[in-house]
Amino acid sequence: MAGTNTSQPDDFSLMQAIAAGDRTALSALYDRYSPIILAVCRRILRDATEAEDVLTDIFFEVWTKSDRFDRTRGTPVTYLMTLARSRSIDRKRQRTSRAAYTSESLENSAVESESASPLVQSDLDEQRQIIRQAMNCLDAAQRQAVECAFFDDLSHSEIAEKLKKPLGTIKTNIRQGLIRLREALRNRNEAL
Repeated sequence: MAGTNTSQPDDFSLMQAIAAGDRTALSALYDRYSPIILAVCRRILRDATEAEDVLTDIFFEVWTKSDRFDRTRGTPVTYLMTLARSRSIDRKRQRTSRAAYTSESLENSAVESESASPLVQSDLDEQRQIIRQAMNCLDAAQRQAVECAFFDDLSHSEIAEKLKKPLGTIKTNIRQGLIRLREALRNRNEAL
């Protein structure tokens, strides 16, 4: 494409700029990864409003606690996915303990009324398409491991037990899957 900008900063450069207080870097990182991070939060929480709250919390944490990111431990997208998973699980546990008395029918009616909005439905459809396309880049073992970890809220050992595979294989499949997801999302962003 003639209009494609290939000079976009990489994820590590964005994290470094965020640590230096560059708001445009935070905005670029948000634009790049918020759809997939929001999808992970929605899948775990099964509540769009709470997922959006968690998404905001994650990027606020990236901004205010930028020193927590350690490039030697992983990539920025892995860091963001880990934050999404852990913060969503924390929120889900808080919600469960706080709202044990809430009936399931109330939750279902809230989801139904929200999905009735054409704008919300359009946004959900677009995000699902982005996630589907990125997930289609993974091989079957990677996809299954990533789905179990991030969508089904299973620990690595639980995934190994469920899939009847060694723990090391599961960890490798998740790591390689996240790397391939990052590449797919980066390629998508560069094509825009």
